[in-house]
Amino acid sequence: MRHIHRRLATHSSAIAVLVGSTLLAAVATRAAGSATSPEPLNVVLVLVDDLGWRDLGCQGSDLYETPRIDALAADAVRFTQAYSNCPVCSPSRAAIMTGQYPGRVGFTGHITAIGRHRHPANSAILPPEDFMDLRHEFVTIAEALQSVGYVSASIGKWHLGGESYWPLAHGFDLNIAGHTHGSPASYFFPYRKPDQAWNPDMPNLDLSASGEGEYLTERLTDEALQFIERNGDRPFFLYLSHYAVHTPLQAPERLVRKYQREIAASKTEGNPIYAAMVESVDSSVGRILDGLEAAGIADRTAVVLASDNGGLDSVTSNAPLRAGKGHLYEGGIRVPLIVRWPGHGSPGSVVNTPVTNADLFPFIAEIGGLEPGSFDQLDGRSLCPLIDGGAWAPRDLLWYYPHYSPQARAPGAAILSGGHKLVEFYDPSRVELYRLADDIGESEDLALREPALAESLSSKLNTWIEAKVPIRHRPNPAAEGR
Repeated sequence: MRHIHRRLATHSSAIAVLVGSTLLAAVATRAAGSATSPEPLNVVLVLVDDLGWRDLGCQGSDLYETPRIDALAADAVRFTQAYSNCPVCSPSRAAIMTGQYPGRVGFTGHITAIGRHRHPANSAILPPEDFMDLRHEFVTIAEALQSVGYVSASIGKWHLGGESYWPLAHGFDLNIAGHTHGSPASYFFPYRKPDQAWNPDMPNLDLSASGEGEYLTERLTDEALQFIERNGDRPFFLYLSHYAVHTPLQAPERLVRKYQREIAASKTEGNPIYAAMVESVDSSVGRILDGLEAAGIADRTAVVLASDNGGLDSVTSNAPLRAGKGHLYEGGIRVPLIVRWPGHGSPGSVVNTPVTNADLFPFIAEIGGLEPGSFDQLDGRSLCPLIDGGAWAPRDLLWYYPHYSPQARAPGAAILSGGHKLVEFYDPSRVELYRLADDIGESEDLALREPALAESLSSKLNTWIEAKVPIRHRPNPAAEGR
């Protein structure tokens, strides 16, 4: 059976999808076996923007109050060493949608308001001239599920290209508030500022009944609940991609005052607005779970909670992890991941195997009735065996982020292999080596002590980059003689 292939033709926001024989065969198989096959599962993927690894009570936070997410974790499987595939948002989201590493899809840096990747004038390297959109040649989760009868909605942040690359052009049947840019001008109605014309009103978000005080996180949840109510009688994929807890830091005043009091009383450090935003996301998750129960479909709906990258360390603490968003250190790429798959996994169990957000595509495809092995060039693996108590064969995890992030300004790449993590920086050029099992905070660089291992991992990392990353960085001619 041939691997999946397709080409897309767009006209306005409409999309025509030509699907290869693998997906067509999957549709036929499902139709033929519908009388005896289990009812297909719905999937709800809640992606929180910039949520740090420790920003949940179940992950160790003693400041942020997340009772509904903690309860979900107690009824699900929690992954203690889950990673985003990039320390910033757009490439990580491309990996989630395709199951492939950002370097493979040519989308290694995040979309910016200025239109291109930033770098200093005398930088040692020039970032790749890669694509600032998720190209149509790649199959998304929504397109895969669409082929077997699912209806899909993208509600919230998209940040994967211009209008011809918005969710409706990638297999989703509904797009609410997803567009080119990655953050709202304001979290309160009307969600924009007059002097920020590049950030338009949220598309497809009917503001006619909105009013002062309406909060975006709550509104997106309302829209998600309406989608669930309308589609409870057919399999659906809901991608609820919150803009929260990304800046600008804004939250309902009642919640902000609550955390101001708590922080003052405990004499601890913390940002009360950020804490309030975390609680607003927790409330959203609780409302979604309640909505699934009310619709009578909770027992046939898989729920996934994830983050697109590490927490912004200027507003939250990722300790004991080092650094935060924009960095290739653990604080920038290690993220929360909770999966409730009805009928599978021991409630409250944890999985310590390293996994990534790219593993969500094959997992969702498999529980949707598709064969992950039929998709071209997946870097992800299905989480199904791990959730059911099994194990994977060892694998290396790799990152390619040759960009000057606003946070770190440290382009580089990294590899996690057998418990050791090597980070190779491009400006200035150097390598660092850590053993995460003994040093989760990456405080002791072993590169000079174990040069052979550092060289071996560097060779493995660069061999992968040369083989799998078609568009790479290059030396900056303006930096000669630095």
